[in-house]
Amino acid sequence: MDEGLDDTPAWLREDAPVLAALQEWAASRGGTAEVLPQEEPLRGYTGAYLFTISLQSPTGPGLTGDRKKLVKVHPAGGHGSPESGRHALAKAEGGGFAKRHMVKEHHGWHPVGDGRHLSFQDVANGGDPVVALDAIEDDGLLVAACRKVVTALPTDWNRPSGNGGPSTTATTVRAYVARELTVAKALGAIRPAADRLGLGDLDGDWLDVDGRMLPNPLRLAESGGLFGDLRIRYLVARSHGDLHGGNLLIPATVDGTPRPTTFFMIDLESYESRASLARDLGAFLVSMVLRWVTPRPGPDGAWPPGLPPRQAEALRRYLVEPDKPAPSQLPKALADIVRLTHEVGMAYADNGNWRPEWRTQFRLSLVVHALAATTYDNVSPDGARWCFCLAAHLLEAHRAEHHREVTPPAAGVGGPPPWPLDIARPRVNAPDLYLLPGDGHDPGASGRHRATPAQPRNASPTLDPAPAERSPDSRNRNAAANRIDGRRRARVGRWVPAGKDGRRRFRGPLTLVVLGLSLVPLLAAEGASNRNAQPPFTVPPANRTETPPTSRDDDRAGTPFEPVGPGVQLDRIAARVAQRSEPPSRGRYAHICLRVWSPKDLKPHSDRPDRFREERLWWTMEGTGRRTVQAVEHGRRARAKVSPLGPSDLTDVPPAPSEDPAELRAQVASLLDARPPELRNAAGLLELVAEFHRFWPLSVPQRVTLLRLLARTEGVIDSGSYPDRGGRDGYAISADNGEGQRETLQFDERTGRLLSHEKIGAGNETLASYLFLDSGRTSTIVDRPCADPKPTNKDG
Repeated sequence: MDEGLDDTPAWLREDAPVLAALQEWAASRGGTAEVLPQEEPLRGYTGAYLFTISLQSPTGPGLTGDRKKLVKVHPAGGHGSPESGRHALAKAEGGGFAKRHMVKEHHGWHPVGDGRHLSFQDVANGGDPVVALDAIEDDGLLVAACRKVVTALPTDWNRPSGNGGPSTTATTVRAYVARELTVAKALGAIRPAADRLGLGDLDGDWLDVDGRMLPNPLRLAESGGLFGDLRIRYLVARSHGDLHGGNLLIPATVDGTPRPTTFFMIDLESYESRASLARDLGAFLVSMVLRWVTPRPGPDGAWPPGLPPRQAEALRRYLVEPDKPAPSQLPKALADIVRLTHEVGMAYADNGNWRPEWRTQFRLSLVVHALAATTYDNVSPDGARWCFCLAAHLLEAHRAEHHREVTPPAAGVGGPPPWPLDIARPRVNAPDLYLLPGDGHDPGASGRHRATPAQPRNASPTLDPAPAERSPDSRNRNAAANRIDGRRRARVGRWVPAGKDGRRRFRGPLTLVVLGLSLVPLLAAEGASNRNAQPPFTVPPANRTETPPTSRDDDRAGTPFEPVGPGVQLDRIAARVAQRSEPPSRGRYAHICLRVWSPKDLKPHSDRPDRFREERLWWTMEGTGRRTVQAVEHGRRARAKVSPLGPSDLTDVPPAPSEDPAELRAQVASLLDARPPELRNAAGLLELVAEFHRFWPLSVPQRVTLLRLLARTEGVIDSGSYPDRGGRDGYAISADNGEGQRETLQFDERTGRLLSHEKIGAGNETLASYLFLDSGRTSTIVDRPCADPKPTNKDG
């Protein structure tokens, strides 16, 4: 045995078949192999892993030479075909792209003996440090690396020649999906994997997913399945065939910091010259999404927490409808990766006017790769179930676009839900696990062949109650929407299914209050909540087909999840704030400090989130005072622009919000009536609440009354809890105006103070973003920077 192999790391000594195969391969070349220092190999979701060796082989009489090689351990039945020569073909056909982005040479394969095999390739980057894209932890660097890869695939590797558009070909949906599943090595594996997900009968064309009937994606590639006969035209391109973060290497500094200036592809043994363009983009996007949805198990085999339930649901909606604005509660890096992948594909399809075809093609490829993910060893059972449900929802979007004449059958008791997307029911007692729709799923049973035995989980979640324990109306969402924590919730009216015009409506007794030329509907007094005897304030929901408002699952241990509006959470925050004791703020001047990002600083893919301006305002009841604006970039402050204020300079200050609920409702109704029609809705109210905070240091009673007003406003969407741009945790609500723009407010759950306000345009562009840093009253004007925001703990 070579001396170097005596120092073999423990992780390789534990995989004796691989170590023996490595020694055999080196001996077959008349040399020896030494495993270079590496704390852990780089691992992917399919069970493959990578490490580097030094191959010492004779170069002449008494002489030897060392070459560094990259070794990849392929799982049994994995991608690639030993000795297929596709790596060489990819190099030959890749031209300049191959020189820039592919490792130089493939050195063959060697069987392990247990169905796995080893492949040997030259290292990338001339031997200088590299990291796998999968191993990048910094969000900014990860997005930058993803942008490099995703942009280069169509525009560099597959750039159309001359003025021509992309190459296309035609086939049926069934043939397309079957081919892509075959390439993904999943065609024969997905049904056994799906059988273990607790979804019931998978032989039919439809599945009941939490009371909603969705097309069965398993049937898409089978003879006689729905939608398979549709002929489609799709864009073709060169394809890596197994593109994920483990097969992409990024240059790094000596200390291991990634430098995403370029990238290198490895393992091209599934390469094809004319494949679906969406094959690589879809596989890459799903592999990135899995980082958040189902993090890999730790050394003890336990699955770390994935996305919280509301974020997992929002991500699924965004993947199904990527043309819509990104949900504000998603981690920014995750939303950016989804958006840039979508935008790159659409931009490439624009060259030849193939956008509708591309949407269909890419959606079907996401179905394929979501199904393939259910078979991966390193995807948790919950993650596999989320991926399968994602495939079903993607297929439902395909049905809605191409097969409107096919209508789903009625679902269980209560019929199909009135909104277009299902709501994931959280598993109670497990707030650290993201939640997935379904009944009777055993989270401890993986049912798949895994590289390591199944390990106990970090938590033992209590699942939904057994059918016998459910309330009679637990499947009826309109009835369920009126129940929370075992108490009846005063809710006058209900959401009803969409009519012929496709719009959902809220029905209930209404009182129409005439305000000038506008009508602001208020719920009738008899529908008033029993909380402080305040009638719910209602504004018309915007024309947006989206999941209706839903409540977070915090503090819900021991009860099944039922979809309600965000009022429950806002009322909880209001009750908590009402208990606070804050000394009164005194002084002649009202003082407000903001951090503001303009659209150019927050355009999609912007690399300059640290560029903003700081605005400070001091003003008196007479309208005098001072405003200062200071640009900040990379921590460096420009000279502040100081503007004295006269009595006529502040014309946009709203009246101070009343502490009395009835008076506040009258104030709001009057102020909304003065706005354009497209802003006389919930979004207009959110914008107005932000204006109150931009000018007035609000007392505890004012904040409590505003929160309770928002809690009773129809059209407000629960956007979950997440950190703002300053790292402060906050609970967010959103609403859309009549022009398709979204307003999002984020509140401190301890103090009720507004933390941030963001406005997103109908085209997903950021129109404005504000951080609220400080407010109060003072008797003096002191020119000094606002204090940096300090991360807060919402439970503190």
